[in-house]
Amino acid sequence: MGDALRTLIDAAGLVVRYGHEVLSDDDRWTLDLDASAGAAWVACSSGIDVWVRQADHVDLVRQGTAALFDPQGALTIGTDLDRAPPPTSDGGFFGPTGVHTGTATFGPFGAEAFPLPRLARTHPLDAPHDDVVRALGHLDTMPGAPWCEALRDVLATVVVTAVLRDNPPAFLADRSIARCIDRLVDADVPVPIDELRRGTRVSASTIRRRFRTTTGCSPEQLRRWFRSFPVRAAIADGTDPAVVARRFGYSTVSSMRRALGRVRAPDTHVPSAF
Repeated sequence: MGDALRTLIDAAGLVVRYGHEVLSDDDRWTLDLDASAGAAWVACSSGIDVWVRQADHVDLVRQGTAALFDPQGALTIGTDLDRAPPPTSDGGFFGPTGVHTGTATFGPFGAEAFPLPRLARTHPLDAPHDDVVRALGHLDTMPGAPWCEALRDVLATVVVTAVLRDNPPAFLADRSIARCIDRLVDADVPVPIDELRRGTRVSASTIRRRFRTTTGCSPEQLRRWFRSFPVRAAIADGTDPAVVARRFGYSTVSSMRRALGRVRAPDTHVPSAF
């Protein structure tokens, strides 16, 4: 699902920022996170079990894993279920904890492209994730200099992308049509069903049925949805509709609007039956 996932991430307008590593001279601490800047991500490179509390929900983020929390109220993270004093470092002892935090924001189509739950975590649950471990390893060794901020954001993006990859919409989680969806995304023109099913060893009718079951759309409907994102994004950015129409090959603004009117988003909450 490489091409389709990349397209959805681009459509979601994902922007990831690295916040900081928690520094503390004490073993017990609780830190309040600002939930106003977007979704919060938390990842651990140390052996500390980090408890995350959000309203009535309590979750645990373990070593080598990462979690993304939807901004639905204040978040606190800490080493204990009970609230402890905030982390402090006197400057003499550096006090790194291996607990990293940051934010992830999505554009106007973020919820449509990635209807994430309140909490999304790397999988398998509680097992170290290779990409997260490598990214945090780089972060742990980087200096705190301002000129490293861009690189820290890139590594933070690797962490959040790992979470998104492990929590795709239901239709991308269905491996039976993953190759078909990638071909749809890549194609500039509608793809004949025989070309779509090439290499799948299943019939055309089965492909159509699986598309309906896992997406609620026909293959062509799903293709139109994927390909509508850059058009709608350009309009949402305030670009003149006539310019957008010319850029994406529509003869008139009216024809572009008619095409967008036929776009149907998949039912991303339909569980895969295969």
